[in-house]
Amino acid sequence: MKSKQNLLSLYSFIIYSVIYIPIIILIVFSFNDSKVNAMWQGFTFKWYLELFDNSSIVTAMTNSLMVAFVSALISTAIGTLAAVGMYKYKFRGKTVLDGLLYVPIIIPEIVMGIALLMFFSQLKIPTGALTLILAHTTFSVSYVVIVVRSKLEGFDPSLEEAAMDLGAKPLEIFYKITLPLIAPGILAGSLLAFTLSMDDVIVSFFVSGPGFTTLPLQIFSMVKFGVSPEINALSTLMLIFTLSIALFSEKLRFKSDKEKKVKERIILKEKINLKRSIKKIAALFIAVLIIAGVFTGCSKSEGGAGAKNEEVLNVFNWSEYLPEEVIEKFEEKYNIKVNYTTYASNEEMLAKLMAGGAQFDIAVSTDYMVDVMRNQNLIQEINMNNIPNYKNIGDEFKGLAFDAENKYTVPYMWGNAVVAVNTKMIDTEINSYADLWDSKLNNSMVVLDDQRAIIGIALKKLGYSFNETDPAKLEEAKNELVKLKDNIKIFDSDSPKTSLINGEAAVGYVWGAEAVLAQLENPDIKVFFPEEGLYLWQDNFVIPNGAPHKDNAELFINFLLEPEISAEISKSFPYANPNVEAHKLMDAETLDNEVIYPDSEIIKKGEHLRDLGETTVVYDEIWTELKSN
Repeated sequence: MKSKQNLLSLYSFIIYSVIYIPIIILIVFSFNDSKVNAMWQGFTFKWYLELFDNSSIVTAMTNSLMVAFVSALISTAIGTLAAVGMYKYKFRGKTVLDGLLYVPIIIPEIVMGIALLMFFSQLKIPTGALTLILAHTTFSVSYVVIVVRSKLEGFDPSLEEAAMDLGAKPLEIFYKITLPLIAPGILAGSLLAFTLSMDDVIVSFFVSGPGFTTLPLQIFSMVKFGVSPEINALSTLMLIFTLSIALFSEKLRFKSDKEKKVKERIILKEKINLKRSIKKIAALFIAVLIIAGVFTGCSKSEGGAGAKNEEVLNVFNWSEYLPEEVIEKFEEKYNIKVNYTTYASNEEMLAKLMAGGAQFDIAVSTDYMVDVMRNQNLIQEINMNNIPNYKNIGDEFKGLAFDAENKYTVPYMWGNAVVAVNTKMIDTEINSYADLWDSKLNNSMVVLDDQRAIIGIALKKLGYSFNETDPAKLEEAKNELVKLKDNIKIFDSDSPKTSLINGEAAVGYVWGAEAVLAQLENPDIKVFFPEEGLYLWQDNFVIPNGAPHKDNAELFINFLLEPEISAEISKSFPYANPNVEAHKLMDAETLDNEVIYPDSEIIKKGEHLRDLGETTVVYDEIWTELKSN
């Protein structure tokens, strides 16, 4: 018996460790003095102080709390009434309706997100706070119904029958007897709805609109440049907030269970508590409506999707890719409100625009995605007469294959993928992609979680192109990748520098900017340019078809191409700048950094990715097989 108890204790310890150790690490590192968050550098409270100076995070958090609170209130009210009705009454179609309640739980979130976006598009409802609340209410109601119905299963109907015998009316019975007794279930359902709303990413991505971003979307879109330590601090505060709610809920439940010993007293006390709760909820609901009204008013006055042309600009871009100070300068100079919405990948951006979310005036697209968007008729030609600063862009960044006639794009930033080696861990040089297959690198590499990049290095090793379409050559590349798999320890496109800095990986195939940041934290990291040629990328401004404020978009592009503004952007984010006039205002140390600005001979040997058409399916199959084995 004792051995079984010890085994059970050990099992419980392991389970709780798996659950809580990551949370403990997050809390501890919220006090870490390191900007990178990979290694402990000392104790500090500065991230908590800086958190409230980060307006984008604070705004996203405010938006999330507002949406979660309102959607939880609505879904709790609807779900409670539905649960009671389904439990107490029999009617035609009840079985069908009961089954439909589970649909939002069963179907994939991405399907629901696209369906809701198309629904709102058909009804001409601009995406934003309203659509987020409606969407979150839609998928939360089912969970509330399930939780409340489970509470009703233990409900004693004789109490209602006794009340009816004493002359109580149905509505009076519901408010004075039924509702107080199922209150713990209602509270649990509302807390679950609140949590689901706060945590949602996929549905929110599709139904959120220009300038209205939730906290999960903000965090998720920040991963291109790496999550800042403020997120750890914010997560810690949210954990404290959530724990406080849970403890409060548990206290109410304990109080309710204790009072059930005397039924007469519970009815009286729950009645009083219910009245108080209703008053509090009503007050909070009114407050939220007022806040929502203020938000809506600000949105209408400061610029929404339907505002006048001269008042607003809706930008769709990567997070951590444009300084907030630059946006503020544009707003001040032209009196145009910029609604800035972010995404985490080209594919997310494409999916939202294709699904009917084209309320944006300007987006940023990587080279190969320009081909896709143009073929799908999702972007329109840019009037270069409205962008005189286009002359500041270097000729080598114009006329590329994805826009040979320079009609659809304006270059923004560019970069590459390089090999970075922690020389303290492995004393070797990587002069060729073939060197990455060396057996001494076994289980020591972090590589980009990017199928075109990884399949590409196998193709380059064999002497082929990053854009190869020959099935036989792709089969060769797949066989090479199977051999490389033993050396790969981590797939990470979000923040591969972290693994290099903390020593988890000795070698990395990473973005050039990530390698620069890694070198700043760890001087032992050395960068190599494989002789077969680099994977090059270029991000470009594009204007979606149907953009409501096209003139403002072109004005914004021209503003960002001003040498002073462009140089300010490069100072904030270490990507290569195609604006040659801005180079005159940038510090020599940045321009001389060969990782950011490789030698022209190295660049000539590099390749930009192109849309592969139907061959993309073959790449998908190779990637799936590689990752699954």
